[in-house]
Amino acid sequence: MSSEGTEPGPGSGPGPGPEPGPLCPDHGQALSWFCGSERRPVCAACTGLGGRCRGHRIRRAEERAEELRNKIVDQCERLQLQSAGISKYMADVLPGKNQRAVSMASAARELVIQRLSLVRSLCESEEQRLLEQVHGEEERAHQSILTQRVHWAEALQKLDTIRTSLVGMLTHLDDLQLIKEQEIFER
Repeated sequence: MSSEGTEPGPGSGPGPGPEPGPLCPDHGQALSWFCGSERRPVCAACTGLGGRCRGHRIRRAEERAEELRNKIVDQCERLQLQSAGISKYMADVLPGKNQRAVSMASAARELVIQRLSLVRSLCESEEQRLLEQVHGEEERAHQSILTQRVHWAEALQKLDTIRTSLVGMLTHLDDLQLIKEQEIFER
């Protein structure tokens, strides 16, 4: 019964021992199968002769739950890689940008002071204007870096929240609950 499209025969049960959980509203049996055509859990009677899912793509509920678990694990791994990339960017790139902004502002400040000291008597007001402009650019660069840091920190927090939620689904939902929650995961 492991491939899709095969039907369980009459009397096919859920395996060793009954599985606790919700029962089929039509037959009162355990929902131990998954109908791929209707995308819902069904019982053995639903898949047998005269059952509403006869001829549908049927597989064991455990197989469908395992497939969903694997998808969640894959998604968690992708989120972890994204988180690592953002962390690396924040650790490696942003400090360099900050240092370059400081160095560029310092170089610009020195250049302004050197040039204007030659004509100080004629250009005192111009010196002040240029120094303020350099300071404004330095502040703008610092503000841009701070804004990027906040943005990436928020993105990292959101990714952590999603990953934590998915891990919580893995640890707290049984097979049938996981199948019922598959629409949330697929969104």
